[in-house]
Amino acid sequence: MISKILELYSRCGKSLLNSGLNDAVLPLSVANEALVLFAEAKWLVLGGDVYLYENNEMRNFYADWYCNLTSSSESCDYAKEHLGKLSNENIYVSFTIKN
Repeated sequence: MISKILELYSRCGKSLLNSGLNDAVLPLSVANEALVLFAEAKWLVLGGDVYLYENNEMRNFYADWYCNLTSSSESCDYAKEHLGKLSNENIYVSFTIKN
């Protein structure tokens, strides 16, 4: 399962190192795929940060969220619901997870 998650980040992700963050983001278009993999791995999604990619820069989109659910599937569903409200081809998501 972890190999599928790593492959998704390798194939679709962008690094935030140039923004001073040791993190990676996924495009909104594959966020649901990541959430399915997180749920299968029984990882809790504690929240996430949302970025807009413009002019070769990641900028905070100010649509971040957090949740304190204790069920992996519920936390992934909550994230899907939140992200489902967003629409822009240049939106990227960073997940905070706990395994």
